[in-house]
Amino acid sequence: MTRIKKARTPGRIGARKENRETAEQSRERKRKAKRKGLAPGSRHNVEGGTQGGKPQKPSQDPRLGSRKPVALVQEDNTREQAVVARARPVPTPQLTPEQELEALENNERLNTLLDRVEDGDKLSKEDKVWLDRTLARHQQLLEQLGLLDEDEEEGDGEPGDDLWERFMDAELDPAQYREEEDKS
Repeated sequence: MTRIKKARTPGRIGARKENRETAEQSRERKRKAKRKGLAPGSRHNVEGGTQGGKPQKPSQDPRLGSRKPVALVQEDNTREQAVVARARPVPTPQLTPEQELEALENNERLNTLLDRVEDGDKLSKEDKVWLDRTLARHQQLLEQLGLLDEDEEEGDGEPGDDLWERFMDAELDPAQYREEEDKS
């Protein structure tokens, strides 16, 4: 063994006193260290044993299934009940056409989607479907309330629009416009 030289300064005399926090922490560490592993005798204890003086039912095998009786013949009643259950609409508060029209015109989603369409943005399928339905309902309400006049719409267009519509609606016969020379 090698020789250890004596130090001139002595070490601490006596044990160092711990403050409360470190003492509590060390006690907690010791308690956790003691509790490692499984409970004693766990392999000999039966799971369905008596606990608290109450006998428990033995656990059933989950593979056994339900004891609910199963109908061996399909009945027509179930189909009718399912159809009736689905056909029942969700009750919604009925609004007057004026209130519904006002609500549609003040709808934020409708306004933002219309702005996006005007800007040339592409809409998702859900938004397109919703926008089409909402605009169709708006058109119905306008017609129902008499606020939509077809005569005014036709008069507001350009003068050439009527001629264009007649041209588009008419069946085009190219032979009508051929210029054939007279051979007389």
